Amino acid sequence: MRQQYYAFNPFSVSDERARKDPVLYDILKMKIENRPRVMRMIDQIIFNKQDVFTAPHDKKQICFIGHSQLDQWNIDAIGRYHVRNCGVSGISSYEYDKKILQTGLLRCDDDVFLVMHGTNDIVWDDPIDEIVKSIQASIRYIQLRNESAVILFLACIHVNGRIDRNNTRIDALNSALQMQLADSVIWMDTLFLDDENGNLAEQYTTDGLHLTEAGYQLLQAEIEAKMRKLGL
Repeated sequence: MRQQYYAFNPFSVSDERARKDPVLYDILKMKIENRPRVMRMIDQIIFNKQDVFTAPHDKKQICFIGHSQLDQWNIDAIGRYHVRNCGVSGISSYEYDKKILQTGLLRCDDDVFLVMHGTNDIVWDDPIDEIVKSIQASIRYIQLRNESAVILFLACIHVNGRIDRNNTRIDALNSALQMQLADSVIWMDTLFLDDENGNLAEQYTTDGLHLTEAGYQLLQAEIEAKMRKLGL
């Protein structure tokens, strides 16, 4: 049986519209109250991945930087490049900067970087321009440590039926990011994962956010096609 997703209007726990809907308010309140557990999970993943963050560059290598959509990708190679997966499930760009970059944990001598931030930032009320500035910190960190690195930036993937995220806010963030990062990264849209209504297609997602194996296979094909065009 196919899983059905439904589109919801954007809400936050502080929004009066959410407060008028007891069920929705309870769901979003639970998300906030659950944040300490998520933070413990993030810290544990970072601890478990310390050797990955500091691994030396001993072969052609692509480094993943971002959240669960990269962290949960079980893949060893993209094209001719070995994958060093430094993604962390549950993490926002702010937390990635604070816990990994500002501590100097991440080595940056890879040939290529695949960066994907944003979906865990838009669930909160931060202005788009502040989220963009936070994400730019990851790009600057790489560039300061590896001037010759190729940086591919994956646009924030659309969702399907998520209460905590919505595609209108995702589009606003992607537009701002594409404008601000145009001179420093190679931009990659992710609209190929959408259905005819502009939502993340059901066959490519397990829960309206995370990807299925079919989703990852399509993502890999698109990234490798982009890299071939770049001569990588």
